[in-house]
Amino acid sequence: MAYTWNQSIFLRCIGWGDVFGRRQVQTVRSGRPSGRMCCGSLILASVLMSFPWAWFHPAHADMTKTVTPRVSVSETYDDNIDLTPTNEISDWITTVSPGISLELESPQTVLNFDYEAGFSFYRDESSRDNTRHRAEATWNQELSRQLTFNLSDRFLRSEDPVVEREGMVEDIRSRRDTEYRNTAEASLAYAFGAEDRITGGYIHQYVDDRSAANEDSEGNRGFLNLDKWFGPRYGIRATSHVERGTFEQEDDFDQYAVGLTLNRRWTPSRLGYVRYDFLDHDYEEAAGAPRNDFQLHQGVIGADWGLGPATTLQLEIGYYLQDYQQGGDSDGLTYRAGLVTGTRRTTYAIEGGGGYDQDYYSSDNFGSSQFYEFSGRADHQLRERLGVYLAAQYRQDEYRERNNREDKTYAARAGVSWSFWRWFTLNLEGARISRDSDDPAREFDDNRIMLRATAAYPHRL
Repeated sequence: MAYTWNQSIFLRCIGWGDVFGRRQVQTVRSGRPSGRMCCGSLILASVLMSFPWAWFHPAHADMTKTVTPRVSVSETYDDNIDLTPTNEISDWITTVSPGISLELESPQTVLNFDYEAGFSFYRDESSRDNTRHRAEATWNQELSRQLTFNLSDRFLRSEDPVVEREGMVEDIRSRRDTEYRNTAEASLAYAFGAEDRITGGYIHQYVDDRSAANEDSEGNRGFLNLDKWFGPRYGIRATSHVERGTFEQEDDFDQYAVGLTLNRRWTPSRLGYVRYDFLDHDYEEAAGAPRNDFQLHQGVIGADWGLGPATTLQLEIGYYLQDYQQGGDSDGLTYRAGLVTGTRRTTYAIEGGGGYDQDYYSSDNFGSSQFYEFSGRADHQLRERLGVYLAAQYRQDEYRERNNREDKTYAARAGVSWSFWRWFTLNLEGARISRDSDDPAREFDDNRIMLRATAAYPHRL
């Protein structure tokens, strides 16, 4: 049977992902490391193997195709490479990073792939020399006028204990050992109106750390959402998901959640809403002290304002109640505020919030927490090819399932970026990350300075 290149990608993703997904679960449950490959990275590889169909299939002659090979060389000074509270070890780390990005775009298809390897060399601690891998892929495919398929995957292999995404600290590990992370998401959206749609999909998360000090975990989530508008001013959004979390050391869990949002729109750029969320969390008790099952009720009221062509304000406030099966309920305010604005040369982004959160697919798996956080970033273009930036981040977590232990994490960075000779970029950045904790072994201060030179050559095919 003949089929197009789009159908070939879809069949490979479904078939390979299903086969390897079953193998993944078996290896996690048996305690054997299986992070070298996972369902998400296999999907990513299948997308890459299908690129020749997209490039040369005659039905897609109107597709734009760009390939950008690149290579970077960086030198980093780190004054506490193990993030320890005392007896800090400093080192210079040289990293050579070849990479490539591929972009395909047509009226029905947008497909992006980016991969970078990193060969890191430690000047003093040469036994720590390592190879890093980072890959990201996104694929948005219009299957018909009403049906859209979306696929994304993010893979990371690194020995750096600080895990970052888009310039923000996402996780901090307690050891500098090789870790594998992957997050993959696939969804189908059916549109039955201008803003009306049903979206269903699957999310797979995976963390495999070769250090016994950190937790290996796997999450499988299926979700189904509905967006429906009754005219231009009133609408609803209904959400639901079912999730299964499995862990190497901690108790596994099943989670069920539903939510309903009522929207009221005053203008195309101004929206108010009221939302209620319910979550039921059941642990599968293993040997040792069992963790406490709970139900979560949360209600919020919020608004999104467009205050101009370059300014957006978001505000939200509410209340949550966490009802534990064995008693000891907890409750509190939940809130969020965000502002994005800018001028011709400068952009600002400020965000803050607090309330209930979960920590299940990090290196620690601490469970339920109450948090407060703030982050901000400013970018300024001094000249056409010369820019500077400043970013700061603060987060406080009180882990309810760890005897209300409290961690406070601070991060700040500043840098300058200079583009020259058309294909070359030079970045200089300084960063500081620190943490205060009720557990003295988790406290640390870390300062880094990095100089990175990159050569990239985009080529239109």
